[in-house]
Amino acid sequence: MRIEEKLDSAIQDRLEFPKSVGEIPADVYLVYILMFNQNPIVVGHGKKNRAKIIFDSKETITSHIKALVTRLHIIFGGKDAVFERCIIRCKSKEESKQIEAQVHDKCGGNTLVLPAAIKTRGPTWMALQMAVCSSFDGIADLKKWRRAKILDDETWRQISKKLMIKYHGKAR
Repeated sequence: MRIEEKLDSAIQDRLEFPKSVGEIPADVYLVYILMFNQNPIVVGHGKKNRAKIIFDSKETITSHIKALVTRLHIIFGGKDAVFERCIIRCKSKEESKQIEAQVHDKCGGNTLVLPAAIKTRGPTWMALQMAVCSSFDGIADLKKWRRAKILDDETWRQISKKLMIKYHGKAR
């Protein structure tokens, strides 16, 4: 079922489907949604600087709490993965919070479930799972854990390869 069919008609009429970050309006409170195979994986509220997370790619990482979940789905979602990006313009921050809650209630979103292709047991999987549960930015946490020697060379090599990130920070 498409997202439009799950939401109240008043919200359905406000859904927009931007094709690039440039189509996200600035200085407007929004609800932003990233759909993966018709299931919301990221649902949030805020202005453009937060909403641009829905356009993260292999080349672009937004400093955002949900950046790791987005990146893992983009990389490991499969060749037939379908991503849709939606925004809803809101009159205020309070309205954006209310609409976000309605989207969560009717559609879900913000799951901490990793794509099946990444779920192999071992230290790499465990570090990625912990980073997904981060209360900050999971990618930044992984880099911090590397600098603090929490992640050994082999685990870091696998993580940076899986995430396709070029970070050559040395363990201290």
